[in-house]
Amino acid sequence: MAHVLAVTNQKGGVGKTTTAINLGAALAEMGHYTLLGDLDPQGGLSLGLGLAAHDLDLTIYNILTDTRIPVAGITHHIRPHLDLLPSNIDLAVAEFQLIAQMGREYILREALQGVRNTYEYIVLDCPPSLNLLTVNALTAADAILVPLQVEYFAMRGLEQLMDVFSRVRRRLNPSLEILGIVPTMVDVRRTNDQQILQEVTQAYPGLLLDVYIKESIRFADAPRHQRSILELDPKHDGARAYRKLAKLVLQRYGEWSEFQERQEQAYLNPVPPIESTREASELNSNRAETPSAINAPAANVQAETTRAMDALDANVNADTPNEPRALDANLAETSRAMDALDANVNADTSNEPRALDANLAETSRAMDALDANVNADTSNEPRALDANLAETSRAMDALDANVQTEATRAMEALETTLPPDADLHPHNGSVPIPPPPAPVETPNVASESRFA
Repeated sequence: MAHVLAVTNQKGGVGKTTTAINLGAALAEMGHYTLLGDLDPQGGLSLGLGLAAHDLDLTIYNILTDTRIPVAGITHHIRPHLDLLPSNIDLAVAEFQLIAQMGREYILREALQGVRNTYEYIVLDCPPSLNLLTVNALTAADAILVPLQVEYFAMRGLEQLMDVFSRVRRRLNPSLEILGIVPTMVDVRRTNDQQILQEVTQAYPGLLLDVYIKESIRFADAPRHQRSILELDPKHDGARAYRKLAKLVLQRYGEWSEFQERQEQAYLNPVPPIESTREASELNSNRAETPSAINAPAANVQAETTRAMDALDANVNADTPNEPRALDANLAETSRAMDALDANVNADTSNEPRALDANLAETSRAMDALDANVNADTSNEPRALDANLAETSRAMDALDANVQTEATRAMEALETTLPPDADLHPHNGSVPIPPPPAPVETPNVASESRFA
């Protein structure tokens, strides 16, 4: 049997029609067959769901004024799991026609008895007044839901509604309950809203539901598109709030299951589906292998680089262990040879050409020793050889310059010591003096013959 809920508040503009539309849409979305009843002569609920009720011949007015017309005869199917009892301006005169009827407060209740086994929930949108239409809705309902705009006048009007609720419960419908108070058009940043909520909590403890319908322009857009907020923007905060309100209603009547809880979580937090367990295991396996597959090339390159560097260090250490010492020895030998050459030239060739030959012979022996050292120490290392060759070339250039300079000075000194007849030999004066020896061409270490 259907649970009948009356959405009521005698103050207008508090969100009764919006709450009725979206609560019914949320219940239908969850798979519960729901009937919406429009008891407001303005027909806002009918228009908000896209039904042009002003052109209809049969509305809820006909049910109240003619008990022979069944509710099923004027019901309109507007959404999956959602039907509508429309109304229009004709309903405004129904109150005057009901005054003279006996048991006028029970007319709607008796009319709905024929469909209570057809639906799971019946949601009635009451008019913004405490007239006979509202009393009919309260008499037919199992519980009332009170939308409350968080402002002072709406809170003062709540006192009058509670007084009417007490009278109806005492005289007409003893089983009537208050499902709860739903704050609407809430902005928690406003101090006034916070104060009103605190006062309602203190005045009606336990009745303020943990659902706040926040103020949003999307609620004004939804009726213009003839849709509920759940259809217009399913992820909107308002849509989530009305789903939560529907959940509280289902929990109140023990119809909210763990399966629906899982469905709600899956809807709010969707997870891409996996077709099979094998695909899921393969996906997890691939995820586990991906880091190793990415790191493997880097590890291989690092290992190969390490081995190459180790091999290079081993070759260098094996082939040139004495390279720095050999270079130092060569430099030291060259330095000693140059020092000896300078000393010999200065000491022995000042007055005697033959001393020059001895110096040249000494120089030749020094160069041979130098070549031997170079060949012995730098045979296996190209880099050391290049360094030795460069150093030796510089040393030979310096040696050539010194030899040329010293030979010139020696010849000049020799000429100054000859007798006036410079054309005769100094021993017998009869043999012409042979020409001075040509400068000896010193071997170039960097030439082709010595290190070929």
